[in-house]
Amino acid sequence: MKKIALALISIIIVNYSIAQNVFTYGNKAVTKDEFVKAFNKNPNISGNRKKALQDYLDLYIRFKLKVQAAYDAGLDKDATQQNELQNFRNQLADNIINEQANLKALAKEALERSQKEIHLAQVFIEVPGNADTAEAYNNIHTAYKQLKEGKDFGTVSQQFSTDESTKQTKGDLGFISVFTLPYDLENIAYNLPTNSFSAPVRTKAGYHIFKKIGERKSLGSRRVAQILISFPPDATAEEKNIASRKADSIYNLLVKGTSFEDLAAKVSNDLSSNNNKGELPEFTSGTYSPEFESVAFSLQKPGDFSKPFQTSYGYHILKLIEAKPVPDPNNPAALATLEEQVAKDNRMEKSKKELIDKKLALIKYKPANFNEKALFIFTDSDISNPNTKNVKGINENTLLFSFAKQNIKASDWVQFVKSSESAAGRNAKENYSELFKKFIQASADDYYRKHLDDYNSGFSQQVKEFKEANLLFGVMEKNVWSKANTDTAGLIQYYNLHKSKYKWPASADAIIVTCKTQKLAEEMQQKLKDSLSNWRKITANNGNDVTADSGRFELGQLAVAERTNFTPGLLTYPVKNTSDESYTFNYVIRVYQGPDDRTFEDARGMVISDYQQEIEDKWIEELKKKYPVKVNEAVFRTIK
Repeated sequence: MKKIALALISIIIVNYSIAQNVFTYGNKAVTKDEFVKAFNKNPNISGNRKKALQDYLDLYIRFKLKVQAAYDAGLDKDATQQNELQNFRNQLADNIINEQANLKALAKEALERSQKEIHLAQVFIEVPGNADTAEAYNNIHTAYKQLKEGKDFGTVSQQFSTDESTKQTKGDLGFISVFTLPYDLENIAYNLPTNSFSAPVRTKAGYHIFKKIGERKSLGSRRVAQILISFPPDATAEEKNIASRKADSIYNLLVKGTSFEDLAAKVSNDLSSNNNKGELPEFTSGTYSPEFESVAFSLQKPGDFSKPFQTSYGYHILKLIEAKPVPDPNNPAALATLEEQVAKDNRMEKSKKELIDKKLALIKYKPANFNEKALFIFTDSDISNPNTKNVKGINENTLLFSFAKQNIKASDWVQFVKSSESAAGRNAKENYSELFKKFIQASADDYYRKHLDDYNSGFSQQVKEFKEANLLFGVMEKNVWSKANTDTAGLIQYYNLHKSKYKWPASADAIIVTCKTQKLAEEMQQKLKDSLSNWRKITANNGNDVTADSGRFELGQLAVAERTNFTPGLLTYPVKNTSDESYTFNYVIRVYQGPDDRTFEDARGMVISDYQQEIEDKWIEELKKKYPVKVNEAVFRTIK
């Protein structure tokens, strides 16, 4: 009895599913849900929904028939189509993962932090080779204890810091801004109350204690060029004097008008910039030493250059190229720019790793039982001798862990180690444990990306839409567009049969001139008045700031003020274009009242469009014979 009931339920479900099909073509069907979703992505401008639905039904039927024709032609197997689809998948996956990893929230946080700069100091104890030492650990905690007892921060930093530059400045790092420090340390800096210090912090470099001395409104960013006259770290007083005198001589040449860029190329000791006219990458506070930034941010106007000043590297002369203001927190463009920067920053990588860790259960990560020590021995053996025999209990097919639809084996791990950027990870057994955690991370990320269709319906829908749109473009190019464009005889025949369609309305022979600014447009008008016959030469002398075209145009195509009376010799008033800040005016040579017959060349664009439509209509009729279309009117009427 239960089997009969289940069978009846199955029949009802199948029949209901069929009943919800809006139309079928051959043995394929389009459901009501698919059709409505597609229709709703194309807003009805007219307001007549019933007519819009009927028009869209006809369009969607044609679309589906064309896509099916593309599959029949094997276009989905085309290498270019597959490559474009894969690139789209990768880009879309990046966008979705960035969104899931809170890209927008991180960018908003960065935008808020960009409004101020933090004056920071530190106690820094280096740990060579990233290896923990009891001495370093004990020293940082002793320093922390003294600070809590109220001892002066600068004194403690000078006493306990092992980095010489930190000792010399008593730990003062100057001002830092967003993106200056790794994200974890930036969080500490921006979250510390003024005049407070952090607990000891462990990084790859060693141990730190940070103090927030104060804060100020952000100075924005700078682009500068420099001339550097360097001296060695252990330079004598005489060597420094020689460098100082040379810097003064160069400064005097600059004052007399010698090119900064030429001098940077010839005399600057900064190998990273002297081949680039001395220009340095754009920077904010905290990028360079405080004395360097103090001079850089004091320059006011592009082109201004400083007097020579000294740092630990030598004597610098800076030239200001650009002073960029602080990003406006209310400007969407500023947020978009920061999103791009955040996407490349270590905060985004950290957020993505945390995201993947949360996704492990979703993708059904399951560790296998294996001897980790034996795996690492096998790894060493395989790297040093790829033909090595198996280590007891481990071979290249040993299962390490699995996801829902994929097993990860020892051979995958070994390949990861070989291709790892960490050379130390290849040979140092003590690093294998950390590297294996990264391997799980990387494998999970790769699996999630490749199977995003299983976890995000929006992803699979967008991939499908892109694929079908690309197939549509390919099949239309093959069956319609290229045929019409290359069939000159067919075009001429079509034109001769439909010549009465191609008439000139009221029109004019005219020169159309577009200028970057209104002032330039007025200057061009005056020059053309004086020498119209030289209009090509006159307009060409202004590069891309002025464009000009001549020919016969419909009067409606000419950018003019309302109620213009078109007469031969008319020079119209410059009109501002809606797309940008440019201005357009026209010189009317001859006026035609129309209607006049268009020649084939004049009508060619319209003829090609009409001829393409004729080819497409005939092709669609052939496809409808191959894939008979049946519309379910009852279901279609239920779409409201």
